Amino acid sequence: MYGVSKINIEPSLMMISVQDAEFKGNTMARYLQIFADTGVVVDMISQSAPHGTSMDFSFTASSGDLPLVMKAISAANLDKDAKASPLISVGYSKLNLFGEEMVTSCGVAARALNALAMAGIEVLLITTSDLDISLLVRSENEDAAYEALKKAYEL
Repeated sequence: MYGVSKINIEPSLMMISVQDAEFKGNTMARYLQIFADTGVVVDMISQSAPHGTSMDFSFTASSGDLPLVMKAISAANLDKDAKASPLISVGYSKLNLFGEEMVTSCGVAARALNALAMAGIEVLLITTSDLDISLLVRSENEDAAYEALKKAYEL
């Protein structure tokens, strides 16, 4: 079990990425607010460490929200303070690992990443919390990733 007691899959996701956004306190908040105002529910928010005066960040949304995402991107492109245009890529699934011992099992994420690497599956985003670990993989790898994780955690 190794700290994980349940794995579930969320299919049909897209990733929205913003590269070389200006690094200042409200940049990511401004972009996320534009998406929220448009009605897009986002998840797996991930930010890179700043590089110089810019930063990169990404988040996921349901592929079913593509019309809303396109509307949000149009609004972001009209924002005079937004220097970077969000990019969309589709065809992802998220695998969520849950377990009561998640907090005390520091090797849980390492085991997941290693199991997927050994199966030849690339992890595009990973987010962690006290309650779960979320891994974004390409949709075509969803079943193989699920099986590799089940095996790794002996579920």
